[in-house]
Amino acid sequence: MASTTKPGVRALHAQIGPSILNADLAALASECDRLIGDGADYLHLDVMDGHFVPPITFGHFMVQSLRKTIPKSRCWFDMHMMVENPDRFVKDMADAGADQFVFHVEATSNVEQTIRKVREAGMKVRAVD
Repeated sequence: MASTTKPGVRALHAQIGPSILNADLAALASECDRLIGDGADYLHLDVMDGHFVPPITFGHFMVQSLRKTIPKSRCWFDMHMMVENPDRFVKDMADAGADQFVFHVEATSNVEQTIRKVREAGMKVRAVD
């Protein structure tokens, strides 16, 4: 098949990462399986501590449970950490099987330190404002 990209124009590659925030928690594993089966490249997990943002969602125990049914070879987990002091969650999320740790810069006193901790824990990192 011939390329449809024009000379000098870079081809784009998009990935689909649906949030599981509104999934049926009573059937979370099967909801995630359905999303992956329907073409999701990764799963976006919104972690909220009730302080940085009002609602409380789920933490590393939920990630650990999901990872038992969804291996890393099948799908990666993008953790959107809407929490105060994200450093305190790094080790637990890494141990639970998280792949990428996204945190808000205003939630930490030392952005560089948080980035270093996440990388040392073996996860990809992204800081957002």
